[in-house]
Amino acid sequence: MTYLSRLSSLLLFVVICYLSDGCIESYSPPEVNQAQNYLVVEGTLNPSITSEIRLSRTQKVKQTGATLLEQRAQVKVESDRGNTYNLVETQPGVYTLKAFSATESEKFRLHIQTIGGKEYLSTYVPLIQTPAIDSVTYRVNQARTNVQIFVNTHDPLNKTRFYRWNFEETWEYQAPLYSGYEVVAGKVRPRTEDINTCWGNQKSAQITLANTLRLSQDVVQDVPLTTVLSISGKLARRYSILVRQYGLSREEFDYWAALSKTNEITGSLFDGQPSQITGNISSVTSPEEPVFGFFSASTPQFKRLFITEYLGRFTVQDQLCEPLDTLPEPEIIRKSTNASFLVLIEHPVPGSPIAFYTIGSIPCSDCRTQGGTNKRPAYW
Repeated sequence: MTYLSRLSSLLLFVVICYLSDGCIESYSPPEVNQAQNYLVVEGTLNPSITSEIRLSRTQKVKQTGATLLEQRAQVKVESDRGNTYNLVETQPGVYTLKAFSATESEKFRLHIQTIGGKEYLSTYVPLIQTPAIDSVTYRVNQARTNVQIFVNTHDPLNKTRFYRWNFEETWEYQAPLYSGYEVVAGKVRPRTEDINTCWGNQKSAQITLANTLRLSQDVVQDVPLTTVLSISGKLARRYSILVRQYGLSREEFDYWAALSKTNEITGSLFDGQPSQITGNISSVTSPEEPVFGFFSASTPQFKRLFITEYLGRFTVQDQLCEPLDTLPEPEIIRKSTNASFLVLIEHPVPGSPIAFYTIGSIPCSDCRTQGGTNKRPAYW
């Protein structure tokens, strides 16, 4: 389930909970268990590059599993100049639009027709030109247990005033044990693919906002984006963060601020009472139906930072990373039909006509088992 889908489902539950005189006792009202699957719209129109709009549905609070995607819908962007641009479903629930020419004063709205016959429409929004990111910086704390990352920007025209950021992390890591051989067609052969070095990747799920309404100049300094812990293993070799910056309208800023506030609710009796957060998208078919999401148009800016501080280490438990055994080649080939190990290195035995090899556990020998890929990113 995507971040916005999860948050929308949680918000729906919390609102019902408060309307039901509180959640002191465990209670599962039928409104939650039988909640409708409301539309969730995620994405921003950027005419200068390929834009992506994701459509999904909210789920019941206790429901687990994959996100309910809205597939085979007709999705288009309409401008106030009479132009229409059709989006193509390139993945289930993901609709894309290639770059097109737009003027700075042009306004756009999103039009959705689902396969079930429901129609949704956003308000017209202006195309906001986002200023460039001045810098992305970091600081290592004194104990070297974490790295805090910041962003800086300004608008020399003093027009933007409202900002939002998200980011994508990439980090290089290695398996503790190096596997140089594999069993192929009943024989031990040198590996043709390196499975020792991998790259992990993770997109941010947090909402980072700032505004400069109280400042004479449209300048943003040292806004904290994230803190990377050394124990995460992300800083052990090389780490990179790609920061995306969006200029916002006042209406969109208020929408994201309300979402952020709702996300911080802890469930105590002293939390502020939440309210239903509505964006700028409504149902034409059923005007009373809630729709989650905000359609916007802007030209986001990007900046990448690399960090090489060598903090932390590989996170697999040390006791799992000891070599399991050294075996003769025939024994390794026999056991490889039900392998729970990888062949590490050749182990010469003087005077023996049979080759011996050291084997190790898969989690400590194949970096891909930790969730990353061994394909080096193009920007690395």
